[in-house]
Amino acid sequence: MTIHSQKTNRPTYAPRDHLVYFKNKEFLARFPLPLTLLLLVALLPSHARGGLLLTEAINESVPQYSASPIDSVDFKIFLQDSAGLMAAVPVFEQTFTELDSGTSLVFDSGSLFAQAADLLTNDIDDFVTVYVGPVSNTYNESSFFGLMPDFYGNQITSIVANLDTIEIIPLGQILSTYVAQVDFMGSLQIYGQSLPEPGGILLGLFALLGFFAVSRRQRFNS
Repeated sequence: MTIHSQKTNRPTYAPRDHLVYFKNKEFLARFPLPLTLLLLVALLPSHARGGLLLTEAINESVPQYSASPIDSVDFKIFLQDSAGLMAAVPVFEQTFTELDSGTSLVFDSGSLFAQAADLLTNDIDDFVTVYVGPVSNTYNESSFFGLMPDFYGNQITSIVANLDTIEIIPLGQILSTYVAQVDFMGSLQIYGQSLPEPGGILLGLFALLGFFAVSRRQRFNS
């Protein structure tokens, strides 16, 4: 009877390979928190790390005139560059009724949002125009948001308009024109995140380079 031996293709490790493997595990175990934080920061999307930068209250009490009974009002916000080189960018254009109290509108994507975000962070005191019906008020960014001059140094991730309450009070007619008083209360919220300073980026790069240098040194010494 002939017995044939069978060879299995099991990987073989030299004792030194085992030593390097376990020492690398020991090295990584020394830095669990920094490595975990670094991984979490790398994996989180940028908008998830964005926070509330500012809340601006919008309280308007304005008369409205119309050829028909008034039961709604147009709410609009536009941004425009101070040089007047581009058309005004609509941030919000919405018609509200009294049933819309408690509504929130989010503006966070598309080419118009990119233009609005650029105007809000270009380090120039541009214009903000708020419409409640046909009545409008135009402000400089610095006075509207209380900044100097805008959100320069931040990346804008979203703009949110909150309608807290709206009340439309009919005041009768003047000849064939209906008159109403509109009380509008809400807020405009800007969300974003601070952009890292060049020095901070360099420090982060040096930290990573140092981390990998120590890792390679540990492996070499093993």
